[in-house]
Amino acid sequence: MSDEAARPWYETLFERDWYDYFAKGGPSYPDDDGEYARVAEAEVAFIEQALGLTEPSDVLDLCCGPGRHSVRLAQRGHRVTGVDISAYNLEKATEDAAEFGVDVAWREADMRETGLAGSSQDTVINIFTSFGYFDDEGNQRVLEEIARVLRPGGGFLIELINRDSLMRRFEPRSGGRRRDGRLGVEEREFDAVAGTITTRWEVALDDGERISHSHTVRTYTLQELELRMAQAGLEVEEAWGGLDGSALTMDSHRLVVLARAG
Repeated sequence: MSDEAARPWYETLFERDWYDYFAKGGPSYPDDDGEYARVAEAEVAFIEQALGLTEPSDVLDLCCGPGRHSVRLAQRGHRVTGVDISAYNLEKATEDAAEFGVDVAWREADMRETGLAGSSQDTVINIFTSFGYFDDEGNQRVLEEIARVLRPGGGFLIELINRDSLMRRFEPRSGGRRRDGRLGVEEREFDAVAGTITTRWEVALDDGERISHSHTVRTYTLQELELRMAQAGLEVEEAWGGLDGSALTMDSHRLVVLARAG
């Protein structure tokens, strides 16, 4: 087995071909009408409102990806640190920060151990299902790390898959011709005992070659996430069905939770 194959998926997935061939809304995804930017702006406006960020604050964007939220929060005057395990993500984020003319402290690190000082952040955000990558012990370490770096009373906002809705609309397979004209297939398998969903993508390239990626993510109900957070010293205050501030229902595709450090 190669070293690449032996590494966990979250260390190898978020590279250039992921954005070029798989990630809808990624840096390489066509955005002719500006919808990607408008969505990001609206999400950041909600993040500020939900966390009560009425003045410049120290914000940690944990698993910041290519920096779409980090950069816009910095534009609004916040002191932002973006942490991600992917060097490629941080390269894209650095380019975007330069384009927007803002300073963000980018940091390559595992979300279980950021290396940041304790009680150094006014708030932490974790957006777009960037949680649940590990076993239960590892995921709990993430929540404990978030509680460690937050100042007392600091807010934590997380956005991820709503497991209740996922179960209602689960499809083991989907596919078809994508926006770029290529054929793609997505296969999913849900483990009801472990609470994980494994997704495998395959795309046929123009020369006939097929490339694929897969990952496994632990899913949570609001009640289970609330219990896990409480064990880490985080108290849930409110929940929504998306970064648009919609009410949380069984049909909400997303789950957004606001918690605070004790």
